[in-house]
Amino acid sequence: MTAWQLNSFGLENLKPAQITQAEHKSDEVLIKFEAASVNPRDYQIIEGLFTQNVNFPLTPLSDGAGVVVAAGDDVTGLEIGDTVTPLFFPNWKSGEALFDERKISSGLESEGVLRKSGVYNQNAVTKIPDYLTACEAACLPCAGLTAWTSLVPVGNIEPGNTVLVQGTGGVAIAALQLSKALGARVIIISSSDEKLARAKNMGADLCINYLRQPNWGSEAFEFTGGGVDAVIEIGGAGTMEQSLNAIRHGGHIAVIGYMAGIQLDVTVFPLIIKCANLHGIATGNRDNYEQMLTFMADHKVKPTISRLYSYDEAPIALGDIAKGGHFGKLVIDFAR
Repeated sequence: MTAWQLNSFGLENLKPAQITQAEHKSDEVLIKFEAASVNPRDYQIIEGLFTQNVNFPLTPLSDGAGVVVAAGDDVTGLEIGDTVTPLFFPNWKSGEALFDERKISSGLESEGVLRKSGVYNQNAVTKIPDYLTACEAACLPCAGLTAWTSLVPVGNIEPGNTVLVQGTGGVAIAALQLSKALGARVIIISSSDEKLARAKNMGADLCINYLRQPNWGSEAFEFTGGGVDAVIEIGGAGTMEQSLNAIRHGGHIAVIGYMAGIQLDVTVFPLIIKCANLHGIATGNRDNYEQMLTFMADHKVKPTISRLYSYDEAPIALGDIAKGGHFGKLVIDFAR
């Protein structure tokens, strides 16, 4: 088996397949994949919940890492033996995506990483710092970059700021780790005391069980003495009211998910009164990704992996992302 392929919607239709590897061109590299991580988006694509516009068969999963095993004559900046990750949006280099920069994404419009090898244009992959393993690097193209974009290019988080993080999934824990490395305080909410205890051990300054404290936005506001500087908004409709309660005047709410509902039905008055900034976050561009990697290397930030799966257990990993319960990332280690 050289790949997992989706032949129609439904996890039961993800099957092992033999695919022929294309020859790399002069400006391309051949990557031997060593790891892949699972995101909620991957499961949604497979189940037909993300979009109906899928060309089958599809090799899924956007995030992976591997080693360059061959390179064309015109490739520069990459060498055989380098560990790299494909970019989530291979055509989005910098700035705002005002045109077709986000038209192609990994694991949907282009083939994903749940395969033994793949050919990529040299500009569609990025070299990973040596201190990271392939399993750790595989956590970064979507979840890591989404957290970084929310905190730095959008949120302008600085030492002494306070960030409120919702949940303990891949983006949330990445946001916790990056926020602490940036010198910020972190408030984290979860329904699990066990997960909150783990977050506390990782440096979270205030942990709130939202089942016991449904007005967690007010508690966060009071804790900071005037509101948090940024919210990593994962819940969507079900949490937006409390996020607006928590935010300071002129603060930033980075909307990255809709785990608690997709239809925002909240009054606009808190948004206007607080002059709050509401941002939709769609991962990020190559420049932001490379800035994040440099920052992580300087601070030796390592992604948090909740569980490792073997290559043959890929469907189990995808089922588990839908169940929740993880703390950090679910990763498929091809060597297991």
